[in-house]
Amino acid sequence: MNKFTNYKTEDLVLYFVDRSMEMKRADDNMDDNAYNTADKKVRDIESELKQRPGDGRHALLPLLAHPNIQVRLNAALATLALSPEAEAALRGIAPLGSSSQPFTARRMLAALERGTYKPT
Repeated sequence: MNKFTNYKTEDLVLYFVDRSMEMKRADDNMDDNAYNTADKKVRDIESELKQRPGDGRHALLPLLAHPNIQVRLNAALATLALSPEAEAALRGIAPLGSSSQPFTARRMLAALERGTYKPT
């Protein structure tokens, strides 16, 4: 059983934001261990939301406008299959420099364009 099964969707969204911000801090500090731990939690939250009736990832769509670049990126990656706004968010992040978030956004956009990644 997923450890997030008993969480309310609103609580999962808050936890998603917190763990995403933790990823950004870890990235800034070049702490791969902390980054990977937070990333795993973000993916687990995304998985739990996806399983919910009507696809609970819809609750992440407002995060596409979040001020934190990592939150926006994670929300965009989680919601690519749900809304064209997610791809637009990636396009907004991609030109923002050479840090890991714009790099990831550019890499994902390239995969979408090549057809090597199909969001689900």
